[in-house]
Amino acid sequence: MADTCCIRVVCRVRPLNSKEIASGSEFVTTFPAEKAVALKSRVFQFDHVFKPDFTQSQVYTQSALPLVKDVLSGYNATIFAYGQTASGKTHTMEGDLIDPELQGITPRIINEIFEQIYAMDTNLEFHIKVSYFELYMEK
Repeated sequence: MADTCCIRVVCRVRPLNSKEIASGSEFVTTFPAEKAVALKSRVFQFDHVFKPDFTQSQVYTQSALPLVKDVLSGYNATIFAYGQTASGKTHTMEGDLIDPELQGITPRIINEIFEQIYAMDTNLEFHIKVSYFELYMEK
């Protein structure tokens, strides 16, 4: 497997959207260390922190791509996105499905899995099962 620990917790602070920029919004988080996020006087530690200037590609490559390699080696994998409304879950997981540069983790994982399968020996057989669900307003 990619790491000796099976669970990694990462934090992604999404960039401000156009509406937030237009209204003059500013970030309330600071980054006191490479793997830390601070809100007011509280500091939270993570296995990795993606600051607002990280691209969708960088987030995918550093957080999800190692899981794809594990899945293709026969392991199960889960990506769990959690946060309050408008915190960036959909931006991170789905992104813009039309623009390849802005695609999120999910379309990139799907593309990578099939690219890897198509590049393998034609005598291999794969069974792919994907589950996806979204809780909206705690329902």
